[in-house]
Amino acid sequence: MSSPFGPSPKLREYCDWARLNAECRVDEGYSGNKSIVRITAPDGKSVKQVGIPDDEPLCHSVVAYLDRRLGVDSPFPKTPDDFI
Repeated sequence: MSSPFGPSPKLREYCDWARLNAECRVDEGYSGNKSIVRITAPDGKSVKQVGIPDDEPLCHSVVAYLDRRLGVDSPFPKTPDDFI
């Protein structure tokens, strides 16, 4: 099934973009056997993703959520605001 908004980025791609282009800090670690990724924007806004592997494609609504929480506009396909 094709996606109407384009291919989904993987969590690693989003983190790399956030670090390099949006000047966000990306902290990674584990709690038990679950991975935890915390992305912090320069203004202090942050978001955590728990248990998502680096190579897991992010659905477009998750990309929209991350962008909204961090106050950034990533180049990745995302669900338009009208659909959220």
